[in-house]
Amino acid sequence: MRKLKHKIISLTLIPFNLAIMSTSALSANVPCNVQLEFDSNSKGSVANYVLSLQLKNTTGRQVIGASVLYGDANNHQLGNAILICSNGLKNGVSPGSYGSCTGVLQKVDGAFMNAFGSEKWTEIVNTQLEKLNAVKKCEILGFSY
Repeated sequence: MRKLKHKIISLTLIPFNLAIMSTSALSANVPCNVQLEFDSNSKGSVANYVLSLQLKNTTGRQVIGASVLYGDANNHQLGNAILICSNGLKNGVSPGSYGSCTGVLQKVDGAFMNAFGSEKWTEIVNTQLEKLNAVKKCEILGFSY
């Protein structure tokens, strides 16, 4: 009887341990950064501030998105975002694979340039880039499947 209880307890702990191992990436701080990407639309030039990180999918399911908190090198939280993940060839990151997750944090479009002029638009773009260059770490909170 004692041996049977021991087997039941052992079998109960195995799924618990596997659950902990598969979600260990959720709370990990991973390197991330913000890049400035230029585009255009009907209103003129657009500056997109894009947050990106590399992801190793340890969940056992295809990951299509990630919820993150992003912060500076001193672990001060600067914001949060939902990122879209892909492996470069297709949407989503397969189990056991690597991919990148990206999301636009902010846009400064041509409407600003039309309202304030190109000099002020450039100042706004550079000021925001300076602030967002502080982003160094992301904490993954959860995934979209």
